[in-house]
Amino acid sequence: MRIFTAGLFLLAACGVDPTVKEPYKARVFTADEIRAKLNSGDFRQRLEATKQIDSLQPEEKLALLLLLADDPQPSTRLLAVKKLKTLPDSAAKEKLQQIARSDPDPDVREWAGQAP
Repeated sequence: MRIFTAGLFLLAACGVDPTVKEPYKARVFTADEIRAKLNSGDFRQRLEATKQIDSLQPEEKLALLLLLADDPQPSTRLLAVKKLKTLPDSAAKEKLQQIARSDPDPDVREWAGQAP
């Protein structure tokens, strides 16, 4: 009985809820939710949004990345560049060329100009 009680105490101390019966399932975000989370100051929200970009439909993904490529935050533009480089779409390639020529951040320009 002591071992069982100690085990429950450890679970409670670690923040694990022993009453949870189903595993956590991440909710799929819309493109607007992803953009809002990327623009939030919260690292966890930004990270979760980054993971979900690839779950969008191709045309929705491209549209979102083209928007993010014009974001005021260099880190968001860099993320967009990295993702745009994985797309075979001509609009993605054109945007990368534009960014390589004119982005205000030298790191973003460099990444955009590198061959995939």
